[in-house]
Formats: sequence, structure tokens, C-alpha cells
Amino acid sequence: MALSKLMHERNKYKDKPPDFAYLTSKYPDFKQHVQINLNARVSVNFKDPEAVRALTCTLLKEDFGLSIDIPLERLLPTDLLRLNYIHWVEDLIDHQDSEKSTLQRGIDIGTGASSTLNGWHFLATEVDDMYFNYAKKNVEQSNLSDLIKVVKGINSGKTST
Repeated sequence: MALSKLMHERNKYKDKPPDFAYLTSKYPDFKQHVQINLNARVSVNFKDPEAVRALTCTLLKEDFGLSIDIPLERLLPTDLLRLNYIHWVEDLIDHQDSEKSTLQRGIDIGTGASSTLNGWHFLATEVDDMYFNYAKKNVEQSNLSDLIKVVKGINSGKTST
């Protein structure tokens, strides 16, 4: 099954995947993580965490105007999946609230390094020190401090299954 069949209908990448050749011409940091085959086709090795991180940071900059850093030492969600998640949340909100102008607030538990879209206000919590520091830095450097408040959670040492 093609990946696009699993994407939300409003996902901007559903019918138009990122143009890797264009992105390599514009972003030198991304260019070093792509391969060019004999037919001049540009591809990304999605098994290489550094390449996935470079692609994620490049797409966030290109398509959403966000400047973020993501640590390699932790989970690395892709833009395609994160965008699907955001569209599903939009669907839930639209279903619950026909008043589109209502201020939306949310909590992102375990925010990782990033969180936001649509001008929603978020309380982003993170127990991991490294992710907490990255999240705060990313919010500040993307000028999102008026929308996102990053708070340090307390790790009780318990895990859920």
C-alpha cells in the first residue's frame, strides 16, 4: 500500500511529496544527506537518522517557517506523521465545535522537540531533560513563545504499557 493512502486528506504531502531536488538546491545542510542515482533522481535514506532529521528540519523550515533542532539521541517523528496527527485533532475539534473562531488550547504531553500549528495555544510538557531543553529552544527560535509554554514534567519513575 502506498504511503499516501494512509495520509489525511488535508496532508499537504498526500498527493505532492516533497521535491528533494529543489530542497537540496536551497538547503545545503539537507543536500549532504541525499543520494543521487544515475537517472539524477534524488532520494533520502529513511533508515539513516541524520538524513531523517535533516529532512524534518528542512521541511519545517520550508513549509512552515519553523527553525528547530532535533536531537539524534531520541525519537525522531517525521513531518508526514506529525501533520497527520494535527489534521486528526483538527477533525475532532471541528466535530466538537462548530464555532471556528473559538480559541483552541491543548496539552502536548511528552512534546519532544516540537509542537504547534493553526495558532493553537499549547502547554507542552516534557520529563526528558534533553527534549525539554530542545523544546524550549525551538519555541524561542521560532518565535512561538506567545503560543507555546514548555514546562518540565516530573518523572515518577513509573512506565505505562
